[in-house]
Amino acid sequence: MPAFERLRVLRIHAQRRPGEQLFRLLEIVRNTEPGAASYDLDAAVVLHDLVPRDAPHLGVMFYRSCLKAALLLELPSWAKLMTLGRGRFIKRLQAEEYRDVRSLFRQSKLLDEPPSGGDIEWWDYIQAQVRLKNDAEKMRRARVAEQLSIEYERARLANLGLPMEPRWMAIEDNTVGYDILSYSPGKFGPLNRPIEVKSTIASPLRFYLTRNEWEQANKFGGAYVFHIWDLQNQPAILHEKNVEQIAPHVPLDNNKGQWMSALIPAGV
Repeated sequence: MPAFERLRVLRIHAQRRPGEQLFRLLEIVRNTEPGAASYDLDAAVVLHDLVPRDAPHLGVMFYRSCLKAALLLELPSWAKLMTLGRGRFIKRLQAEEYRDVRSLFRQSKLLDEPPSGGDIEWWDYIQAQVRLKNDAEKMRRARVAEQLSIEYERARLANLGLPMEPRWMAIEDNTVGYDILSYSPGKFGPLNRPIEVKSTIASPLRFYLTRNEWEQANKFGGAYVFHIWDLQNQPAILHEKNVEQIAPHVPLDNNKGQWMSALIPAGV
């Protein structure tokens, strides 16, 4: 909130002196505002580039614009709670650890009951953006895990004396049903070794398995391998599972009901 207030003061001076350069506005604030020496102007400058210039600098709408910009700049861990829904998120804010966060939302009039149409529009927008950022983070982790599997298989093939290079199928062809194509030695030459790669930061270790992934695994049978990378550890730890080891954890269809996704334990 102090950073939001500093930006509000900066915007007031910018409105009084349209076209004035930012460094001059900062000088004016330092020279004319009481207590300016204690201002966190660096944070205000960062927000100045993120908050729309036409955002009203008076009232709660300005605070909401600042809060939105700060949230989307660097998604804090607690922001993920917003995808649970407005009511559940507000309940979570009652915890002492979220006291400062609760203050921001209260002063932005985002905790009022019942919420207005404008309130709901703000919440819907933020929740959508948080989901997008979460999806982007999941994709980043997935690519990290796939790269680890490429490196692991490259070293494994070299140790086996197979002059082959693992193929990153998740990049080349999304329809094949696995992420990495590696190889194993066979009686009459190298055999395909399809690998489904999973990343996890969950505790206890677990990953989501889709029905399509499981159907593809069953098609390949014993040749199919799951690489589950525990990215909580540095370096990451690989848990390698075959179809037989995963099978006991896969749910069964019942009557006309079909499972589509299952949470599978990944630990030892």
